[in-house]
Amino acid sequence: MTKNDSSQPLFNIENLHGGYGDIQILNGVTIKVPNKTIVTIVGPNGAGKSTILKAIYGIADVTSGSVTLNKDGAVTDVLATKPHNLSRIGVGYVPQIDNIFPALSIDENLEVGFVNFANTNLEQMRDDIYVRYPDLKRRSKDRAGTLSGGQRQMLAMARALMSSPSILLLDEPSAGLAPALVDQLFDELVKINQVGVTILMVEQNARRALGISDYGYVLDMGRNRHEGIGTSLVNDPEIVGIYLGKK
Repeated sequence: MTKNDSSQPLFNIENLHGGYGDIQILNGVTIKVPNKTIVTIVGPNGAGKSTILKAIYGIADVTSGSVTLNKDGAVTDVLATKPHNLSRIGVGYVPQIDNIFPALSIDENLEVGFVNFANTNLEQMRDDIYVRYPDLKRRSKDRAGTLSGGQRQMLAMARALMSSPSILLLDEPSAGLAPALVDQLFDELVKINQVGVTILMVEQNARRALGISDYGYVLDMGRNRHEGIGTSLVNDPEIVGIYLGKK
């Protein structure tokens, strides 16, 4: 760790290159995520959006570039941190699939997500989560595999929040959800952000995601193509015509 520059973003992806073996997907992606903001990455299929998150977690290969976390006066090299230790430095992750343990109870899923920092307590953290998610509390002893799609996604986010993350990385959080549940999901992301959790989200539902975002990035062919305030991107005719399509 090195001394932090307060002018730097909380989370900084700089000139990232990588992919899967000989297949190059990322061609110099740069993403800056200021503290306590929501930042969304959008773009067409194959643009490399999810590969960015997979590279951070060692699922995709990184050939060059850097990812750093600037927190509490120190800069941490995220790519040099083992994936299982990322939650301990303040990076939470909700993958698109396999994001809960279906054979475990809801209680047990939350316990798996808990990170025992100083001044933290499993039972208190779980109680706090159940205040936020009363539907999960009512089924706390049930196997997670019996939950609906929307409830599973809420459990996945709740489990990630058990580690008290500084930043939450979300990979296609609305995938497969019914429209009413999509609205509920994005409303919940705003509430999570309002209590101080920074969010970096990859999302196909570009309009809805950018609509709640402080800033957005449009990727294409593994490169930065456009960036700007979330609502401005949604209303930019060029971006709408090429990347977002008609309403």
